[in-house]
Order: sequence, then C-alpha cells, then structure tokens
Amino acid sequence: MPARPLGHGRLYQANAKEVEKQMASGAEKTKEGASFPLQARCAQLARMGCVVFFYDMVGNADSQQIAHRAGFLDAEAELRLQSFMGLQTWNTIRAYDFLSSLPDVDPARVGVTGASGGGTQTFILGAIDDRPAAAFPAVMVSTAMQGGCICENASYLRVGTGNIELAGLFAPRPLGMSGANDWTVEIETKGLPELKALYRLYGAEDNVFAKTYKQFGHNYNQPSRELMYNFFNKHLKLGFREPVTEQPFVPVPPQQLSVYDREHPLPKDATNAAGVRRYLTETSDKQINALLPKDGQTLAEFRRMEGPPCA
Repeated sequence: MPARPLGHGRLYQANAKEVEKQMASGAEKTKEGASFPLQARCAQLARMGCVVFFYDMVGNADSQQIAHRAGFLDAEAELRLQSFMGLQTWNTIRAYDFLSSLPDVDPARVGVTGASGGGTQTFILGAIDDRPAAAFPAVMVSTAMQGGCICENASYLRVGTGNIELAGLFAPRPLGMSGANDWTVEIETKGLPELKALYRLYGAEDNVFAKTYKQFGHNYNQPSRELMYNFFNKHLKLGFREPVTEQPFVPVPPQQLSVYDREHPLPKDATNAAGVRRYLTETSDKQINALLPKDGQTLAEFRRMEGPPCA
C-alpha cells in the first residue's frame, strides 16, 4: 500500500507538446500516461490491490499556506533547527501515520515511493522510521548530487555522509532505485555496489537493486514506473504474474482532485510559516524547560538524572 510523496503535486498535467515528446521517445506509451504521469502510478497500483495515498509537497497543489522554498531562510530558523525539509519530513511521517491507520490497509505491507524530491522524502522516511516495508526512491540516490532544493537539505544532515549512506539506513528492508541520464546515471556502478555490500552483512543482498535508463533524462516515466510495480509486487507480495505492465486508465480532471472547494473550504486554523514556527518554538521551549533542574534540585542530582553531557 504505497504512500506517495511527489514533487509536482496531484494537479500536474503535461501540455500537448510534452505529451508528444514523451511518446516519441518511448518514455510513455499512452497519451493518458504522458499527460498525467503522476496519476498513472496511482491508477496502476490501485489495480494491483494497493491503497494509494498521494500527498503534496509543501507549496504544491492544495498545500499552499507556505510557498515552496520559503519561510525558513533566516538565522533564527537555523539556530532553532527549524527547516523546510523538517516540516516536509514531518508531513511525510503524518501521512504515513494516516495511511497505516486505515482499516483496509495492512500496516506490515506499506511501501513508499517518490521521484526526485519525493525520492529524497522516500529514503529519509526509511532512514528515520522502522515501519515502511519497502522503499523505491526514483532518480535521486547517487554519489553525484545530494539534493538540489532547500526542501531536500537541512543543517547537519550530510556532515561526513551522503545519500548512499542515508539510503543504506533502510537495510535490510527491500530498497529499489531507478536512475536516468542525470546525477543518478552511475548508480549501478557507484552506490549500488556499496549498498550490496551493506545488505550482504544482513544476508539480504537480493533486497537492494538499481536500474538506470540512460536514454531518458530526469523522470519517473513508464519504464521506471513498471520497474517500481514489479518491485512492490515482489516485496509486498501482491501476487501478480510478472512482468507487471502499466494498463490504460481514465484520468481524473485536475479540478476534481483538489481537496478544497466551496463545500470543503480551507480550515480556519490553517496557518503560514510564521504560525508553524511559533508552534515549533513553543513546543521545543516547553520540552527543554521540562528538563531544567527543579526547585531544590542540585546540579549534581540533575546531572545524575539526565545523564552526562555530550562530548
């Protein structure tokens, strides 16, 4: 039952020129898939028996209270470790909480996939959360580039490490990756061998793989999507005969995908970056204050209770 963090948002629709280009290159086989590549993934996974939850990155589609790449750029945010990536990662965790709580979802068989920035969210969630059963970050994991947007970066995140090691934190759970003619083009020879060696320590070398489509640029097109369908079919035990191929589907008009309308307006308590940061500040201050020495407690007693300071 894949959760889906995706950069463009649910309302993305390619124009006619882009549709023609994608079909001519072999990246897409149908006009529907070329026009609505994000919907295509959801439709096929649903056909495979998955409950698919497709949520927006901040600043996209219905998540408009905070503009993408805005709201966390000043020194105070840095000093408090409040970041755009932190907010987006918290959204991913809460999306996972919601999906896994649904009565028709098997919480032991939840997969996560996304492309580009959504790929970053996929392997970051896998690194910090033990629940996902399988992960497929598309066109993101590499040794060549660590994240091209502030929504993929946070202070101290990659000091002395990089995306290969962060993705490796998912071991020994199944990890699939796709590459393209971008910064991921060498993933099969730079990154995958190291991940194979790591997984071998767990006796699970077959649980990690990557495939590069060098004929295509940065994408999550039909060949890459079909790679992902077969990956989840195997590791989530969906039971379909392989190879699984994407079938034609009827797209949903973008205007019908919006959560908010006249009957379902934006909640009155929806807030902007300032409101989110105020909440985060108040929460962290409360947690820190709760750790301070209480009346009558000596510093020695406090240190014994809280443990030694970090070196």
